[in-house]
Amino acid sequence: MTKIIAAMIIFLTVVSTSLITGSALAQEEPNDANGDIQYISDNLFTFLHSGPGRNYRILGSVQAGTRVTVLQVSDDYVEIIDDKQRTGWVDATFVSKQQSLRELLPNLQQELRDANTTISEQQADNELLRQQLSDITSQNTQLTKQISTLETNNRRIQTQLDKQDQTAQMEWLTRGGIIALISIILGVIIAHIPKKKRRNDNWM
Repeated sequence: MTKIIAAMIIFLTVVSTSLITGSALAQEEPNDANGDIQYISDNLFTFLHSGPGRNYRILGSVQAGTRVTVLQVSDDYVEIIDDKQRTGWVDATFVSKQQSLRELLPNLQQELRDANTTISEQQADNELLRQQLSDITSQNTQLTKQISTLETNNRRIQTQLDKQDQTAQMEWLTRGGIIALISIILGVIIAHIPKKKRRNDNWM
């Protein structure tokens, strides 16, 4: 009978300890779904107390920039759940609604990577445009040279044609002068040739 009573006492003790431990764990790790998300200031770390004051036991420290869930406010202290799911109280002056640099840094780094990627793509596009512009400029230079060469050849051919026209005109004038001179000489010669007298032959 004594053994049975002792066993019952031990069983009740174990059950009570389990219930107390479960209750304590439930109190230390509450659901943060209904809490207000805030952040520990970036320039410090603060101690996590078991109650709303410095006289309460220190449960640990919370690093600067940590995202916390605010459960309630009591005077100058705030009950929070930190990133390690610990529940405790910290000085209210160390809690801010402004997002911490620790939280912002990954987003800023991603934005920086995106910006660098965009810059690299724009630089590649600019380089391609510069290359295309250089090709067009080179082609334009070649076309300008070709046009200049054609204009020079055209002027040279036109000069040759003008000279040929002048030469032809001189040749025609020379030939005409020669022909006129010959005609005059022939006329003079013909005019000085004596005419033969006609014989009168009388036939009976």
